[in-house]
Amino acid sequence: MNQPAKEPSPSIDWEAFYRNYRKPGYVQGFEIINKLGGGMFGLVYKARKESIGKDYAIKFLKVDDESVRDAVLREIDSVQHFAQIDHPNLVSIEDKGEVDGIPYLVMSYAGQETLQKRISAGPMQREDALKIFIQVARGVQALHERSLVHFDLKPANIFLKGEVARVGDFGLSKLVTESRNSLSFGRGTPYYMAPEMLQRRGDSRSDIYSLGIMLYECLCGDVPFKGDSEWEVLKKHEVESPAFPASMLDADRRVLQRCLHKKPEARYASAAELLRDLHAPVALGESFMLPKPAPDALAAGHVPRPTAVRSSAQMAPALPRDSSLSPYGLPWRKEAAPRGLMAFLVRQLFRVFDLVIFCILLPVRLVSSLVSSGPFSHLLLSIRAFGRLSRSFRVMLAILLIILVIFFWRHLPATLGPVR
Repeated sequence: MNQPAKEPSPSIDWEAFYRNYRKPGYVQGFEIINKLGGGMFGLVYKARKESIGKDYAIKFLKVDDESVRDAVLREIDSVQHFAQIDHPNLVSIEDKGEVDGIPYLVMSYAGQETLQKRISAGPMQREDALKIFIQVARGVQALHERSLVHFDLKPANIFLKGEVARVGDFGLSKLVTESRNSLSFGRGTPYYMAPEMLQRRGDSRSDIYSLGIMLYECLCGDVPFKGDSEWEVLKKHEVESPAFPASMLDADRRVLQRCLHKKPEARYASAAELLRDLHAPVALGESFMLPKPAPDALAAGHVPRPTAVRSSAQMAPALPRDSSLSPYGLPWRKEAAPRGLMAFLVRQLFRVFDLVIFCILLPVRLVSSLVSSGPFSHLLLSIRAFGRLSRSFRVMLAILLIILVIFFWRHLPATLGPVR
């Protein structure tokens, strides 16, 4: 019995795409609003779901020819594994499809700003850089916990919306690059690629290397290895050691050196281990007990290692904590006192209030301290005993008077005889 012939996939038609993508319903159920960006793996557009008016991001995957497109379509079913992940620091995948022969993915909208744009705008404060990096590392850890590796971590794939950072494009590197059966490099990608990726021996520790490059760029303002060609950059990843600014803290330098080690086995075994070395909780609800560092050690950048890691549910309420350290780990520092004329006046006003209250309470405290100690305490006890005795005497006298009244009320008429 002959099997029915499979309908051929439509040809890739980018001309039809550019001609029609603005029309409502071009992607069924969505209206494309504007372009968000583009890169190695595709073009990203902001789209609004017509039924509920919610914003999403749609990535139309770049494919070179029909054979590549068919390979991508065969591999795109693997996206369902990524779509099951729900994490606050990951861009979630909502749906997939094909239009005009072009595969696309529907993702949650994570904002238009990226870490790449933030870095390009100027130097970042260390605290701001670490706040973003810790969230990125948490998102990568969520992938690794599900045996998924990103393989294309870079600032352009980190989306920022308010104070929240989300990792995007996970799964697309494997989906597109392996379908092409060759290593392809988009603009900027070689700057974040682990050395072993050239031999196609990458694993989760390759993501740790890419995280280290991003942390270096956030702290220093530029990537550690640059060159006139992609291969020159990749060669430096293989043989050169990164140069660190003299102003970098020793603690940051130590973390970066381990992330950027040429041998994968010498790097952090997981993003969770990296986060704990940064004294940051790996997941919500995780807390740390940190020993208090000496002031000179903290100034020199030597920070203590956590002595215990416990969830907040397990943390006993009586455990001592150092209030000068942030409860969330890095970045920690003492909050600077407000400055300016208004801050000075407010501080002086509260000092006056404190002085007035102290003066009012001073006589009361003196009297209470005198009465509660020495001979005054014995006198006070005698007075209290006399007061209790007098109250008892008054009660007994009242009872006696009542008895006398009742007695005379009953016997007085009999004594006086009948009244005439």
